Amino acid sequence: MFTFAYTKLTRKQGVDPRGLTFAVLDFETTGLHPNKGSRVCEVGVVRMRGDGTVLDEYSTLVNPGVRINNEEHHGITNTEVKTAPTFEQIAGDLLAFLSDAVVVSHNLPYEEKFLSAEFGRLGMDIRKVPGLCSLVLARSQLDRYGYRLENVVNLVTGEWPSAWHSALGDARSLAATLARLINEAPQQLSWDGKSPVTLPEHPRTGSIAPRAAGLRKGTEGWLATLTARLPYMTNPPVPRAEQLADYRSMLGHALSDGRVVGEEATQLAVFAARAGLTQSTARQVHEDFLTEARAQAEADGKVTATELKELTRAGKELAASHLISDLEAAAAADKARRNGPLKGWRILPVGESERISAVMDMAASHGAAVAINPTKTVRMVIADEVSGDDSRLAKARDQGIEVLSPDEGERKLRDVIEQSAGSLFNDSDGQQAAERLNAEKAAETQQGPPEWHQFWRRRELNGGQYYSMFLQPYERRGGASDSEKAAAGGGGCASAAVLAGAVTLAVAEAIRQIVA
Repeated sequence: MFTFAYTKLTRKQGVDPRGLTFAVLDFETTGLHPNKGSRVCEVGVVRMRGDGTVLDEYSTLVNPGVRINNEEHHGITNTEVKTAPTFEQIAGDLLAFLSDAVVVSHNLPYEEKFLSAEFGRLGMDIRKVPGLCSLVLARSQLDRYGYRLENVVNLVTGEWPSAWHSALGDARSLAATLARLINEAPQQLSWDGKSPVTLPEHPRTGSIAPRAAGLRKGTEGWLATLTARLPYMTNPPVPRAEQLADYRSMLGHALSDGRVVGEEATQLAVFAARAGLTQSTARQVHEDFLTEARAQAEADGKVTATELKELTRAGKELAASHLISDLEAAAAADKARRNGPLKGWRILPVGESERISAVMDMAASHGAAVAINPTKTVRMVIADEVSGDDSRLAKARDQGIEVLSPDEGERKLRDVIEQSAGSLFNDSDGQQAAERLNAEKAAETQQGPPEWHQFWRRRELNGGQYYSMFLQPYERRGGASDSEKAAAGGGGCASAAVLAGAVTLAVAEAIRQIVA
């Protein structure tokens, strides 16, 4: 058994919710009827403070012990959950992430049914855990048709959920929405309810199989999205060695042609789940992989252009370019030197003074080449003694090559460098125009309240109003569940008679299909 003591976010006087800890919870399940054998097949939790600070995350696929026949709804396959931990194996970890927090979900009575069924199988009796139903919150405070989670998320945040119908993706979207409602509402919301409680301890295994759902290439590549979809955990478990080896092998295969494609990313996501990777452990694996590849390239004492190209591509895909930035910088500097403003200049030094060496070093760093003899391709001779008796000076003059002192040569070369630095299209006013435009855009975004404020109800709904608007229409289909009535805050005196008597769970399940 697992039950909630339903709390509220209200406009009335109460506790400032910005200092509270919330555990935003979402399940993906094999069906809608836990009393008929439906099971949890994925869990996602985002622990956050009411001010919007994310404290921790938890996510894992769950082996339900029954066949999944609703893959089209959440995308979870029987193959994916085959090696995932069971609910019994994750129960202790889940309780730890829900402990000392207000548990939040969109249509919390649905999660309550499954929590009660799953913990009931383990013989555990957990009651009166503080819970907040964000569906009731949205309906009570916002006057907008359509309260499905994705609609509320889009209304309040301006974005659509990025990993829709994944437990962690939905929990993250709801967490972001809750933070906006608490911190940006037109009227300050206060928390009214039971204080968070410490939940009973249960053996923790640390076994996870996080699903990287909703993969897309994006601007940063497939692996960046894969990593971002994994949970951020402050104390991540150690990856499973055997499955990690498979992930690394697949990673090498995917990068062998220099790029990761969508099918390879999907396969990597499966191996990442089996290995139990989180954001931090996945990044560490990627960095170790690139570090080892660099060591292999440097083993012979030289990184070839081909090897550097492979490392650069891999670094970008793995979001670990910082590990080879020195190699890239050296290569870029060498390329810039070879293609500098003095490219094509061959300069002949006559003399061995430090001054000549300094000028020649400067010229070489900008693309000039050092000549040995005064051939026709030489464009300048720099000598300590321009009137000296060195035969190369006489030969240079005979060929019309300019002979200059180190100071004269440096001045001329710097003039060439400065002239080449200009651009045909350089306009000093362009940057100022761009800055003005950016300032206009920033001012525009700051004008007026967020768009969703126009749907803020003039008065929040009380229990009776909520019942008549959102629960009473379903009475003819069997009645609202006790949990739904509790989440709504009760029906008030006017509806007490209507709410009396036994009700069934069937309507709660029907409502879940409509609003979940």
